[in-house]
Order: sequence, then structure tokens, then C-alpha cells
Amino acid sequence: MFLGGVPMILLGALLWKFKGDGALVGLAAVLILGGVGLIAWGFTKVRKVKEIGPGHMLECVFCSRQIELLEPPSNEDVTCPECHRLIPIQNGVPLPVHQVRCGFCNTLNYYSEKTEFLICEKCDREIPLTLDEDKEQRHAPKGYVVVDDNQAYQLVLREVPNPDHPPEDCITTLQTMLALNRNQVKQLLGDLPAVLLTGIPRKKAELLEAQLTSLGMTAVHEPISN
Repeated sequence: MFLGGVPMILLGALLWKFKGDGALVGLAAVLILGGVGLIAWGFTKVRKVKEIGPGHMLECVFCSRQIELLEPPSNEDVTCPECHRLIPIQNGVPLPVHQVRCGFCNTLNYYSEKTEFLICEKCDREIPLTLDEDKEQRHAPKGYVVVDDNQAYQLVLREVPNPDHPPEDCITTLQTMLALNRNQVKQLLGDLPAVLLTGIPRKKAELLEAQLTSLGMTAVHEPISN
């Protein structure tokens, strides 16, 4: 601002001095006023910076990046511009962080004294934390974490295209899926609905159901009652 304002004032004064018949008076006045305005704006900026005072340096507990803040933090966590993690702050001081690996995907995660529950950064499963005896264990709200379904399922075949003469691809697929011969598959198709597989996990049941559905068969997976 200062470097731009001073030359404008000097140029405006020079034009004013050699204004001749007055044709350059308007331009000279604009330059002088513009230069004065820039210098005034510069002084305003300097005064605001002095009012703010020196910045506060904070070191990221994750990546050791030095972060300059306008004022010391209180209890509000600060986001690191380098690793984009939330730095836990308590009473204006960064808290130390601890490391724990996810028991499902082995990804390294971090937590501090302020952490109430921990969700894996990769697989979104909740990682149980070891807390003090007098501190109650809290869990992540449902919908924020992946919940493993340990329920056993069965795959039930309800309908096939043209039951009297089922398509060849349906027979071949069921032979491979159930490890049966052709006659056994035809016998199974003559007595629907039929349980194809039982005691299988949900993901496998869903994949097999989708495979059968793509061939025009009607299959559903159902949880097995205890």
C-alpha cells in the first residue's frame, strides 16, 4: 500500500505542477487522492495487526507441523492444515495421543483423553477403548459405524423359470453352487420352495441370491431362528 501510494502522490504532484492549460488537473487530483487513500489504508492495516498482537504457535501432535494461530486455543480442537486431523486441546494445551490398531483391518488409529468413542478411519468399525474404571464406556451412535452381522442365514429358492423344463443355465449354476449332479438338481426343482444352503453368513447369502436372481430365479436369504 505504501509503495503504491507514494509514487501516485509524486506523479500527481508532478502533473499538477506542469498542468499547463489545466487539461491534466483532473488526472493529477485523482492520483493524489488515490495515493493518500492507499497510504491511509496501509496505516489502518498496520494498526489492526498491532491490535491483534503476536500469533500463538501450536505443534500438531500427529505430524509435528508448526501452526500459527491468532490467539491461544481454549478447549476447542484445532484442525491441522498438514495432516487434516483434529488436534485435541484441553485448557489451551494439546493433549498427547495414543495409537491403537483396528482389530478388523489393522489400520492405525489415534485417540486422546477427550475421545469418547473411536471409529476406524478405514473400515468405519468401532474400536473398543480401554478406559479408567470410574469412566463409563460410550459407544458411537448407530448409523455412524459398520456393524458386523453375526447372524446365520439360509438361502431359499422359491421359483424358477418354467419349472417343468428349467433353463440349462439354471441347472448348471445350481449344480456348481450345491455340488450336486444333474438328477439331484432336477429333483430339488420339483419340490419348491427348497432350502439350498443353511448356516451361511449374510454377505455370502446376498451374493448367491443376486446370482440366482440374475438367471430369472426367485431366491431369498432368511435369518435362521435360534
